[in-house]
Amino acid sequence: MLEILDTEQNDVLFTGERVVINDVVKKNYGDVLEEHLNRYRLAQKYVKDKRVLDAACGAGYGSKMLQAAGASHVLGVDIDEASLSNARKTYGHDQIDYAYGNVNKLELEDKSFDVVVSFETIEHIDDGSVWIKESSRLLKDDGIFIVSTPNRSIANPSAYFVEQPRNHYHKYEYTIVELVGELLKEYDILELYGQTFTTDYVAFQTQIIRKARNLGAASTPYTNPVISGYELVALGEVKDMNPLYVVAVCRKKCVAPMDK
Repeated sequence: MLEILDTEQNDVLFTGERVVINDVVKKNYGDVLEEHLNRYRLAQKYVKDKRVLDAACGAGYGSKMLQAAGASHVLGVDIDEASLSNARKTYGHDQIDYAYGNVNKLELEDKSFDVVVSFETIEHIDDGSVWIKESSRLLKDDGIFIVSTPNRSIANPSAYFVEQPRNHYHKYEYTIVELVGELLKEYDILELYGQTFTTDYVAFQTQIIRKARNLGAASTPYTNPVISGYELVALGEVKDMNPLYVVAVCRKKCVAPMDK
Protein backbone atom coordinates (compact mmCIF):
# COMPACT_ATOMS: atom_id res chain seq x y z
CA MET A 1 0.00 0.00 0.00
CA LEU A 2 1.27 3.44 -0.94
CA GLU A 3 2.50 5.51 2.00
CA ILE A 4 0.62 8.57 0.86
CA LEU A 5 2.08 10.86 3.54
CA ASP A 6 5.57 10.37 2.12
CA THR A 7 4.59 12.03 -1.18
CA GLU A 8 4.41 15.78 -0.65
CA GLN A 9 3.49 18.83 -2.71
CA ASN A 10 5.76 21.33 -1.00
CA ASP A 11 5.55 23.79 -3.89
CA VAL A 12 1.74 24.11 -3.45
CA LEU A 13 0.27 26.75 -1.14
CA PHE A 14 -2.46 25.61 1.26
CA THR A 15 -5.25 28.22 1.13
CA GLY A 16 -7.81 26.36 3.24
CA GLU A 17 -9.97 25.47 0.24
CA ARG A 18 -8.23 22.27 -0.91
CA VAL A 19 -6.11 20.10 1.35
CA VAL A 20 -2.63 19.26 0.12
CA ILE A 21 -0.04 16.99 1.65
CA ASN A 22 3.05 18.99 2.44
CA ASP A 23 5.27 19.94 5.34
CA VAL A 24 3.29 23.08 6.25
CA VAL A 25 -0.03 21.23 6.41
CA LYS A 26 1.45 18.36 8.41
CA LYS A 27 2.89 20.75 11.01
CA ASN A 28 0.03 23.24 11.27
CA TYR A 29 -3.13 21.52 10.05
CA GLY A 30 -2.55 17.90 10.97
CA ASP A 31 -6.10 17.52 12.25
CA VAL A 32 -7.59 18.64 8.91
CA LEU A 33 -5.28 16.33 6.98
CA GLU A 34 -6.13 13.34 9.17
CA GLU A 35 -9.86 14.00 8.73
CA HIS A 36 -9.49 13.91 4.96
CA LEU A 37 -7.26 10.85 4.91
CA ASN A 38 -9.66 8.88 7.11
CA ARG A 39 -12.52 9.53 4.69
CA TYR A 40 -10.50 8.13 1.80
CA ARG A 41 -9.47 5.16 3.96
CA LEU A 42 -13.16 4.36 4.33
CA ALA A 43 -13.68 4.64 0.57
CA GLN A 44 -10.75 2.30 -0.06
CA LYS A 45 -12.87 -0.56 1.29
CA TYR A 46 -15.33 -0.24 -1.61
CA VAL A 47 -13.17 0.23 -4.69
CA LYS A 48 -11.28 -2.99 -5.41
CA ASP A 49 -11.62 -3.86 -9.11
CA LYS A 50 -14.08 -0.97 -9.52
CA ARG A 51 -14.23 1.99 -11.85
CA VAL A 52 -14.26 5.05 -9.58
CA LEU A 53 -15.06 8.75 -9.94
CA ASP A 54 -13.30 11.00 -7.41
CA ALA A 55 -15.43 14.15 -7.64
CA ALA A 56 -13.60 17.37 -6.77
CA CYS A 57 -10.34 15.47 -6.40
CA GLY A 58 -8.33 18.59 -5.52
CA ALA A 59 -4.65 17.86 -5.00
CA GLY A 60 -5.08 14.28 -6.20
CA TYR A 61 -3.84 12.28 -3.19
CA GLY A 62 -7.28 10.75 -2.68
CA SER A 63 -7.46 9.46 -6.23
CA LYS A 64 -4.04 7.89 -5.70
CA MET A 65 -5.22 6.25 -2.48
CA LEU A 66 -8.22 4.76 -4.31
CA GLN A 67 -6.00 3.40 -7.09
CA ALA A 68 -3.59 1.97 -4.53
CA ALA A 69 -6.50 0.18 -2.87
CA GLY A 70 -7.17 -1.79 -6.05
CA ALA A 71 -9.51 0.32 -8.17
CA SER A 72 -9.34 -0.75 -11.80
CA HIS A 73 -9.49 2.89 -12.90
CA VAL A 74 -9.95 6.25 -11.17
CA LEU A 75 -11.11 9.46 -12.80
CA GLY A 76 -10.40 12.52 -10.66
CA VAL A 77 -12.26 15.66 -11.70
CA ASP A 78 -11.92 19.21 -10.39
CA ILE A 79 -12.59 22.78 -11.54
CA ASP A 80 -9.12 24.01 -10.61
CA GLU A 81 -6.64 23.49 -13.44
CA ALA A 82 -3.60 24.19 -11.25
CA SER A 83 -4.61 21.45 -8.82
CA LEU A 84 -5.13 19.03 -11.69
CA SER A 85 -1.71 19.83 -13.13
CA ASN A 86 -0.08 19.23 -9.76
CA ALA A 87 -2.06 16.02 -9.29
CA ARG A 88 -0.84 14.64 -12.60
CA LYS A 89 2.74 15.51 -11.72
CA THR A 90 2.68 14.15 -8.16
CA TYR A 91 0.16 11.31 -8.22
CA GLY A 92 0.06 10.29 -11.88
CA HIS A 93 -0.53 6.62 -12.72
CA ASP A 94 -1.65 4.57 -15.72
CA GLN A 95 -4.88 3.74 -13.89
CA ILE A 96 -5.68 7.37 -12.97
CA ASP A 97 -6.89 10.20 -15.18
CA TYR A 98 -7.27 13.77 -13.93
CA ALA A 99 -9.66 16.00 -15.86
CA TYR A 100 -11.47 19.31 -15.62
CA GLY A 101 -15.10 18.97 -14.60
CA ASN A 102 -17.97 20.75 -12.86
CA VAL A 103 -19.72 18.05 -10.84
CA ASN A 104 -23.17 19.38 -11.76
CA LYS A 105 -22.35 19.39 -15.48
CA LEU A 106 -20.17 16.35 -16.12
CA GLU A 107 -20.10 15.27 -19.74
CA LEU A 108 -19.81 11.59 -18.89
CA GLU A 109 -21.93 8.66 -19.96
CA ASP A 110 -24.76 7.28 -17.87
CA LYS A 111 -23.87 4.33 -15.64
CA SER A 112 -20.15 4.64 -16.30
CA PHE A 113 -18.88 4.14 -12.72
CA ASP A 114 -19.17 1.54 -9.98
CA VAL A 115 -18.32 3.99 -7.19
CA VAL A 116 -18.57 7.78 -6.89
CA VAL A 117 -16.61 9.44 -4.08
CA SER A 118 -17.56 12.99 -3.10
CA PHE A 119 -15.76 14.30 -0.02
CA GLU A 120 -16.34 17.87 1.16
CA THR A 121 -17.77 18.81 -2.24
CA ILE A 122 -21.50 19.22 -1.97
CA GLU A 123 -21.36 22.30 0.26
CA HIS A 124 -19.22 24.15 -2.32
CA ILE A 125 -21.69 24.01 -5.22
CA ASP A 126 -24.88 25.90 -6.00
CA ASP A 127 -27.35 23.05 -5.58
CA GLY A 128 -26.56 19.84 -3.74
CA SER A 129 -29.71 18.09 -4.90
CA VAL A 130 -28.55 18.48 -8.51
CA TRP A 131 -25.21 16.83 -7.70
CA ILE A 132 -26.89 13.97 -5.85
CA LYS A 133 -29.09 13.30 -8.87
CA GLU A 134 -26.12 13.62 -11.22
CA SER A 135 -24.04 11.18 -9.18
CA SER A 136 -26.88 8.65 -9.42
CA ARG A 137 -26.98 9.08 -13.20
CA LEU A 138 -23.28 8.29 -13.44
CA LEU A 139 -23.49 5.15 -11.31
CA LYS A 140 -24.23 1.66 -12.55
CA ASP A 141 -27.19 -0.16 -11.03
CA ASP A 142 -26.47 -0.80 -7.34
CA GLY A 143 -23.46 1.55 -7.57
CA ILE A 144 -22.00 3.05 -4.40
CA PHE A 145 -21.98 6.77 -3.54
CA ILE A 146 -19.76 7.89 -0.64
CA VAL A 147 -20.28 11.50 0.42
CA SER A 148 -19.12 13.70 3.29
CA THR A 149 -20.09 17.19 4.37
CA PRO A 150 -20.00 19.40 7.48
CA ASN A 151 -22.88 19.08 9.94
CA ARG A 152 -24.43 22.55 10.23
CA SER A 153 -25.70 21.78 13.73
CA ILE A 154 -22.09 21.93 14.91
CA ALA A 155 -20.31 23.96 12.21
CA ASN A 156 -22.89 26.76 12.28
CA PRO A 157 -25.26 26.16 15.21
CA SER A 158 -28.55 28.11 15.15
CA ALA A 159 -27.96 29.10 11.51
CA TYR A 160 -30.55 28.45 8.81
CA PHE A 161 -29.88 26.64 5.54
CA VAL A 162 -30.15 29.86 3.51
CA GLU A 163 -27.61 31.74 5.65
CA GLN A 164 -23.97 32.06 4.56
CA PRO A 165 -21.82 29.61 6.55
CA ARG A 166 -18.80 30.81 8.50
CA ASN A 167 -16.55 29.09 5.99
CA HIS A 168 -16.60 31.52 3.07
CA TYR A 169 -15.80 28.73 0.59
CA HIS A 170 -19.15 27.06 1.38
CA LYS A 171 -22.45 27.96 -0.28
CA TYR A 172 -24.54 26.25 2.41
CA GLU A 173 -24.32 23.42 4.92
CA TYR A 174 -26.71 20.59 5.77
CA THR A 175 -27.86 19.23 9.07
CA ILE A 176 -27.70 15.43 9.22
CA VAL A 177 -31.48 15.17 8.77
CA GLU A 178 -31.41 17.47 5.72
CA LEU A 179 -28.61 15.48 4.09
CA VAL A 180 -30.39 12.20 4.70
CA GLY A 181 -33.57 13.62 3.20
CA GLU A 182 -31.74 14.65 0.03
CA LEU A 183 -29.89 11.34 -0.33
CA LEU A 184 -33.02 9.22 0.08
CA LYS A 185 -34.41 10.64 -3.16
CA GLU A 186 -31.82 8.65 -5.12
CA TYR A 187 -30.15 6.24 -2.70
CA ASP A 188 -30.55 3.66 0.01
CA ILE A 189 -28.26 4.64 2.87
CA LEU A 190 -26.10 1.71 3.95
CA GLU A 191 -24.28 3.49 6.78
CA LEU A 192 -23.90 6.91 8.38
CA TYR A 193 -20.64 7.83 10.05
CA GLY A 194 -19.66 10.78 12.19
CA GLN A 195 -16.24 12.35 12.47
CA THR A 196 -14.70 14.83 14.91
CA PHE A 197 -17.31 14.59 17.64
CA THR A 198 -18.25 17.20 20.20
CA THR A 199 -17.30 16.25 23.75
CA ASP A 200 -19.86 18.14 25.85
CA TYR A 201 -21.56 14.81 26.58
CA VAL A 202 -18.67 13.74 28.84
CA ALA A 203 -19.77 15.69 31.91
CA PHE A 204 -23.35 14.57 31.50
CA GLN A 205 -22.36 10.93 31.05
CA THR A 206 -20.19 11.19 34.17
CA GLN A 207 -23.28 12.30 36.10
CA ILE A 208 -25.26 9.34 34.74
CA ILE A 209 -22.56 6.89 35.84
CA ARG A 210 -22.38 8.47 39.30
CA LYS A 211 -26.15 8.30 39.73
CA ALA A 212 -26.25 4.70 38.53
CA ARG A 213 -23.60 3.71 41.05
CA ASN A 214 -25.41 5.51 43.87
CA LEU A 215 -28.54 3.56 43.02
CA GLY A 216 -26.59 0.32 43.03
CA ALA A 217 -26.95 -0.25 39.30
CA ALA A 218 -24.37 -2.56 37.74
CA SER A 219 -24.11 -0.58 34.51
CA THR A 220 -25.40 2.44 32.61
CA PRO A 221 -27.86 2.08 29.70
CA TYR A 222 -25.09 2.48 27.13
CA THR A 223 -21.38 3.12 26.76
CA ASN A 224 -20.02 5.24 23.95
CA PRO A 225 -17.04 3.84 22.06
CA VAL A 226 -13.59 5.24 22.75
CA ILE A 227 -12.82 7.46 19.77
CA SER A 228 -9.21 7.94 18.72
CA GLY A 229 -8.56 11.24 17.02
CA TYR A 230 -10.49 11.74 13.79
CA GLU A 231 -11.64 8.21 13.02
CA LEU A 232 -15.07 7.62 11.52
CA VAL A 233 -17.61 6.10 13.89
CA ALA A 234 -20.99 4.69 12.86
CA LEU A 235 -23.69 6.98 14.23
CA GLY A 236 -25.65 3.97 15.40
CA GLU A 237 -22.90 3.30 17.93
CA VAL A 238 -22.98 6.65 19.76
CA LYS A 239 -25.39 8.56 21.99
CA ASP A 240 -25.27 12.16 23.25
CA MET A 241 -22.61 12.97 20.69
CA ASN A 242 -22.76 15.11 17.57
CA PRO A 243 -20.19 15.05 14.77
CA LEU A 244 -18.70 18.03 13.00
CA TYR A 245 -18.73 15.97 9.79
CA VAL A 246 -21.08 13.30 8.52
CA VAL A 247 -20.15 10.62 5.97
CA ALA A 248 -22.80 8.56 4.18
CA VAL A 249 -22.26 5.32 2.28
CA CYS A 250 -25.15 4.86 -0.12
CA ARG A 251 -26.35 2.39 -2.75
CA LYS A 252 -28.16 3.56 -5.86
CA LYS A 253 -31.82 2.65 -5.75
CA CYS A 254 -32.91 0.05 -8.25
CA VAL A 255 -35.93 1.15 -10.25
CA ALA A 256 -38.20 -1.81 -10.90
CA PRO A 257 -39.21 -2.12 -14.55
CA MET A 258 -42.82 -1.16 -15.20
CA ASP A 259 -45.20 -3.98 -15.97
CA LYS A 260 -46.00 -4.22 -19.62
